[in-house]
Amino acid sequence: MNVLQEVFEESLQELEPEFVVALLIQQKFREKGIILSESQLLNIQQKFKEYENGPFIIDLDIESSQKDEEIFIDLTENSIDDLLFEILRDWAKEVAEEILQTLKERLSELLKERDKDRKVFESHLYKVWGEAFALLEMLLHLSLEAGEDFNREFREEMANEQNFVFDVLTRLHARACQVSSEILILLKAGYADGAHARWRSLHEITVMAFFITKHGNEVAEKYLLHDNIESYKAALLYQKYYERLGMEPLSQREKKELKEVYDALLKRFGPSYRFQYGWASSALNKKNPTFRDIEEDVSLDHLHPYYKLASHNIHANPKGVFFRLGLYPQQDDVLLAGPSNTGLADPASGTALSLSQITITLLTMKTNMDRLVLSNILLMLVDEITEKFLSVQNSLESL
Repeated sequence: MNVLQEVFEESLQELEPEFVVALLIQQKFREKGIILSESQLLNIQQKFKEYENGPFIIDLDIESSQKDEEIFIDLTENSIDDLLFEILRDWAKEVAEEILQTLKERLSELLKERDKDRKVFESHLYKVWGEAFALLEMLLHLSLEAGEDFNREFREEMANEQNFVFDVLTRLHARACQVSSEILILLKAGYADGAHARWRSLHEITVMAFFITKHGNEVAEKYLLHDNIESYKAALLYQKYYERLGMEPLSQREKKELKEVYDALLKRFGPSYRFQYGWASSALNKKNPTFRDIEEDVSLDHLHPYYKLASHNIHANPKGVFFRLGLYPQQDDVLLAGPSNTGLADPASGTALSLSQITITLLTMKTNMDRLVLSNILLMLVDEITEKFLSVQNSLESL
């Protein structure tokens, strides 16, 4: 039995039969226009304790102004069920507060047990996937270190030159490293589908880095300034729902400033700039380009099948309900609601590939021997990581 059900039943056991009967009778009297006092309810409970069998008769000493005749109440099984539902519905909040308090008192015990189970699972997972995890972590460490060194060495120089490509790439690379760290944590915890969903974001980041590197400073500036377009749209959405969110509206000054910047950017870059990928419109010669257009432009569209598969872990479509990377073999009658020791190969290899791609893109902005050597090391690591994760996955599937 789960903890919630156990606590719930313990709480219900505190409802003594005579208390329930008194509530039921009280409800029936209300239907007849009679309000019972506290002492009358206690009288009913006491009489019920003494009750054995036959009709349940009780003199409630009801005032003649209320009723001067005998009252018969028929509590059939159905009527009892209906009344209980009404009573328990009103009583539910009070019970919920008591149960929540009990759960909090047992929280330490509950979490200690869950933590123990998690550590046992992750220990077993590491025995199976540990070498593969170590290789991926090495790639992440090298990428982080390379990005930090590159940014530190060239930040001032690139700022003076107004090199927007450098600014975008370093920001995207930092974000790529953060997302990769999240993926690694999810993999080590056995969440293949969650890791794959985060790889989807990593792929998008890498695609943007490729595209901006290809099309240069003008597109990079448009990309950076497009943050103002998104801010204006977010403000409109907020303004629509702030009351239902229980928040305060934007001030007239805030709205005016956002609108002025929005209008100025559209005037400068054209009406297509208002779209989600409007910053890429002129480079692609398309009014309203899509992510797929950008992906194809930089020849990373061969990864779109994996991107589409990862999308099922983000959206609430039927495929995401039935297909789970962490479930092997796939079974419609098994619901995966936690970690699993399988399915880690696809998100891991995808992460290694995308992280190496964006790191090498950044490093080759300013090429020297050290960065060329590091780029080759990253590429070799990608092959090793892919091979290792796939080997472990195949071994699991052959069991």
